[in-house]
Amino acid sequence: MKISSGWSKGLKILTPEGLDTRPTRERVRQAAVNMLQPWIQGARVLDLFAGSGAIGIELVSRGASGSHFVEMSVDALKCLNANMSETKLRADKQGIKIEPWELSKSDVFKFLETTVDGAFDLIWADPPYDSVPNFLKACEAVVPRLLSSGGVFALESGFETKDVVDQWAAKSSLTLAKQRKYGITLITIWQQT
Repeated sequence: MKISSGWSKGLKILTPEGLDTRPTRERVRQAAVNMLQPWIQGARVLDLFAGSGAIGIELVSRGASGSHFVEMSVDALKCLNANMSETKLRADKQGIKIEPWELSKSDVFKFLETTVDGAFDLIWADPPYDSVPNFLKACEAVVPRLLSSGGVFALESGFETKDVVDQWAAKSSLTLAKQRKYGITLITIWQQT
């Protein structure tokens, strides 16, 4: 896996072995980041269920100011730390400042409860597809609180969860901005208005 665009283009991303972490396929990652392009420049990013950190790194490579990664898998954290270090080295060589650049070894649900209001401009979440209903339920009050004015919340889910995602969208205080299907994957973006 490699970063596909921006100042970090071509950077190899380490991913954990096994089936515990499901990296976003490169084609889907590129499409999702393209969908998010209007909101990337200067954004403070929160990458939930970060895995290897590929999405957060791709967003920073395209102009986000920095990313806060949340992950609890030990194997994923090893890869994520290595990927963050390589990205930081590349940024330093090019004179690019990344701020903030943080990593929380935490359960996403606990992290969301303790985060400061309005802390992020762009939240990306890629939970295990079977936990999407529980994740969205936990996000009802929390995600709108964490987003800055005009900020966006992007969710990667399995297409089989579309009904659940659409039901959440119908009752959320966020405005549905975009939704696209890529094979078995659904990318949905909401905006704080």
